[in-house]
Amino acid sequence: MTRPELLAPAGGWEALVAAVQNGADAVYLGGRRFSARAGAENFDDQQLARAVEYCHVRGVRVYVTVNTLVADTELDEAARFLFFLYNAGVDAVILQDVGLVRLAARFLPELEIHASTQMTVHNVAGALLLRDLGIKRIVLARELSLQEIESIKAGAGVEVEVFVHGALCISYSGQCLMSSLIGGRSGNRGRCAQPCRLPYQLVDKDGRRLADQSLAGAYLLSPRDLNLSRRLPDLIRAGVDCLKIEGRMKRPEYVATVVRVYHAALGRAGRGQEPVITAEEEGELAQIFNRDFTTGYFYGNQGRDLMSYKRPNNRGVRLGRVRSYDRLGQRAEILLEAALRPGDGIEFWVSEGGRVGLEVREVRVAGRPVEEAASGEVAELDVKGKIHPGDRVFKTHDLVLMDQARATFASSRETRKTGLTFKVTAREGEPLQIRVKDPDGNYGEARGTVPAEAAVKRPLTGEFLREQLDRLGNTPYTLEKLDLEDLAAGIMVPVREINEVRRLALEELSLRRANRRGRAPVPESQLPGRLKAALPPAGILAGDDPGLLLSVTVPDLAGLRAGLQGGADIICLGGDEFHFRPPLTAKDIQAAAGLCREHGAKLIIAAPRIVHSGELDRVEGRLRAAAGAGAGGVLTGNLGVLYMVRDQQLLPVYGDFGLNVFNRQAVMFLIEQGLQGFTLSPELTMEQLGPLTGLGLRAEAIVHGALPLMVSNYCAPGSLLGGAGQGGSCSGPCSSWLGGLKDRKGIVFPVEVDRQCRMHIFNSRDLCLLESVGLLADLGVRVLRVEARKEKPAYIEHVVAAYRRAIDRYLEGVPYAGHLEQEKEKLARFSPDGFTRGHYYRGVME
Repeated sequence: MTRPELLAPAGGWEALVAAVQNGADAVYLGGRRFSARAGAENFDDQQLARAVEYCHVRGVRVYVTVNTLVADTELDEAARFLFFLYNAGVDAVILQDVGLVRLAARFLPELEIHASTQMTVHNVAGALLLRDLGIKRIVLARELSLQEIESIKAGAGVEVEVFVHGALCISYSGQCLMSSLIGGRSGNRGRCAQPCRLPYQLVDKDGRRLADQSLAGAYLLSPRDLNLSRRLPDLIRAGVDCLKIEGRMKRPEYVATVVRVYHAALGRAGRGQEPVITAEEEGELAQIFNRDFTTGYFYGNQGRDLMSYKRPNNRGVRLGRVRSYDRLGQRAEILLEAALRPGDGIEFWVSEGGRVGLEVREVRVAGRPVEEAASGEVAELDVKGKIHPGDRVFKTHDLVLMDQARATFASSRETRKTGLTFKVTAREGEPLQIRVKDPDGNYGEARGTVPAEAAVKRPLTGEFLREQLDRLGNTPYTLEKLDLEDLAAGIMVPVREINEVRRLALEELSLRRANRRGRAPVPESQLPGRLKAALPPAGILAGDDPGLLLSVTVPDLAGLRAGLQGGADIICLGGDEFHFRPPLTAKDIQAAAGLCREHGAKLIIAAPRIVHSGELDRVEGRLRAAAGAGAGGVLTGNLGVLYMVRDQQLLPVYGDFGLNVFNRQAVMFLIEQGLQGFTLSPELTMEQLGPLTGLGLRAEAIVHGALPLMVSNYCAPGSLLGGAGQGGSCSGPCSSWLGGLKDRKGIVFPVEVDRQCRMHIFNSRDLCLLESVGLLADLGVRVLRVEARKEKPAYIEHVVAAYRRAIDRYLEGVPYAGHLEQEKEKLARFSPDGFTRGHYYRGVME
């Protein structure tokens, strides 16, 4: 079995050094632009070049994250950044934006591309599509089981990378608009504010709390941290190529500790040792940071066992319990379950007033100050707070562990060494020569300037040479083998000459290792021509102008009839099947097709947003039924469904918003995939969407409805009310579910659960762009969509009818402003929490 690569995060220079010195095979880092962790320290261009050199000299690969959506106005800058990265020697870039993937593949085919987890690849078909685009490695969605990962690896023939440690997103990455739509900080643009880590209440349709917060906790969307350190043999057997540690926002001590532990565990796993991780190492992983640990979805859906309901940040490690508290003297006695030292940080989990935290200044045992109180002893501490006997105490900061970690990156001392072979040539009358070679065949050689002389007293010996050459100090090298076949007897060379020749030979070796691929840079003069050839042509490419059409997504036949009654030109039926409605059957599709023909409307079947490999056959069966019934196409935001439908030529394909189309290059990508139309990203502004509508592919904009904030494999109703997790099966409360999640401001976000037990959270306020119908049409949008896949017939009919009237008046050139207020008042009764205009006028924070 091949040992997988250990990939470590580097949010800044110290974290980079920590990762390298503690055993990472590769690091991933971001520049100051286009990084999904814009809040990290990150690297400017000069630091990036320095980082590549530092890592390559030490045999470590460098991957740069360019994993955000890129606006049209940024494409040129993004391309030039990729060009810089290639010439700087990075080993690969990690991309999210399909438009940037297309651009990079055309103007810089020499650059290796990895697909970010933000591309939401979670089935074999999606991996095949990216493989065909030339992508070498895919960072898979975190929601996959071990068996699914193994299937994708075997079925797609690409390298697969999986997260093994660190924070988990509760949503499928790349499919979350929660931070964006609530606070304007887009995760797709690198600015996620992590609203999932805030408190929520599970409530019914009337806003009444359903789960006991004192038992369940307040942080209903906050997952535990992933930890697969004990499961490394399973990942190796599955053929995973790269194990990724999350944490570009974490401190370098965290990186140092986690990388060191996983490096050691991988070594044991590769040798077949059990256990692969020691109890001490497990304790160190927990101590450095944890929200409690989980194995994620690797071994099935964990339900409530996935979650850290009571704490969204570091829990620390249990230290003991309060034995007594002197309220007058403000002194606590703690019966210790682990060692405690001055400089440690601790928290008392008190019953009222939250946590009481402090840095320990002095520890006393039996009234005397000590440097360390051991497990089993009673430690006395000075502490203020509402502390009671029996309160639990946790250590959140371990001074010794932090100092141990800091020592690996805070000094110039090298802990990571590459063994070298030294060959020394020395003859009387000739200058000393030294040639050094590393295990990969890289070499460096140098020749001195002072001829060797006959020794008068102390001739040069092998023992002396070994001692002198092995004084490698703070270099990343060590002497492993010394070849002295060409060392003449009875000669003498000055020590300073030996040191200088050794220095020059190592310098040449380091230069060769820094340019580890031996690739030549692409001349700067080629960049303008390459970019020009990769840009899409201006103007309409193909197709007739279809006018302005009205589309509506509906969940069932009743909704379809309402949409037709309201005057929709296009009905998108199906999609994510929520539990409160029966599943769509072939008979339903036949009836839907007949009704659409009667009304002169086009029927499009919507595919679910998330379709794992084992679910593709079911979706394919539905689409074959749709093709047989005469449906006009399939709407999908799933790369795997796109590949399947295109490959089998089942139906015309239209792209949904899950594809995150954000620039002209992305539109060109869809044209090349054979799509007939696409949905503009809901994160685009009016100004940004204009350039995307003139490329010959029918552009659709969502203008009304509750936008989905996230889709998750975790189901809050099932976990909190249905017993999912803790070894229990879910009782299915979502079969009659009507409710949502209430935030700390009292805002309720509706929640729906689909038939695959995935949770969908929707915005509290409905999007409404009734007043912008004419503007969107003038910008080249050709389809306006009412998003109503969770709505009832009355909602659908009234909203569709209002937009029908607005479109007709626009097409007839009849002023509409006078009717707008009245129309919106009618619609407001279906949207009691009010309206929003989304990002069309405000955009996302940059």
